[in-house]
Amino acid sequence: MERQKTNFWWPDVSTIDGAKKASMNGVWAAVFTAVVTALVASWALGAQAAAFGYITAWAFLDAILFSVIALGIYKESRFAAVAGLSLFVIEKIDQFSHGPKTSGIIMAIVLTLCYLAAIRGTYALRRLRAAPSMQPAV
Repeated sequence: MERQKTNFWWPDVSTIDGAKKASMNGVWAAVFTAVVTALVASWALGAQAAAFGYITAWAFLDAILFSVIALGIYKESRFAAVAGLSLFVIEKIDQFSHGPKTSGIIMAIVLTLCYLAAIRGTYALRRLRAAPSMQPAV
């Protein structure tokens, strides 16, 4: 049996297993985003000043949102997958408007691809589960 190559950057979503793996990329991206955001918000809270010049303790709200998004994507919610990408892109645009233009661009691209994979995975899961079963009638 020949083992099929997998592409992390653009996963195959033609099977239920592939679509689940693709959607998990978004789960891990949202968890990573929530943890990093919470750490920076903690830093801002401890320093009683804005971290990096613009991140305050209010960023804990973002951490909570990304935690809820991670749970939603884990439960295969298409809305959560789209919300994750949308919120992430909006926050990156805001971040790049306040700070160095190239700082963190590689990580932003990687996480954006993970959120896109989650969208593809959750939509594919919906489509694959709605398709008629290919099992023979008994």
